[in-house]
Amino acid sequence: MGTKVSDMQKNVTPGRRKGCPNYPPEFKQQLVAASCEPGISISKLALENGINANLLFKWRQ
Repeated sequence: MGTKVSDMQKNVTPGRRKGCPNYPPEFKQQLVAASCEPGISISKLALENGINANLLFKWRQ
């Protein structure tokens, strides 16, 4: 990947509900694409990017 996924996370805006951030679509797409690569641990990828693994699984659906 050219751009680090963690760099894109800085563009997170507050969500409608307190404590629920809205992630940019590009950030979501890059994480989903990275999670589909063979040998990648979704839990580890989520942890490295500061999100819950359940959220990443939801984005993959």
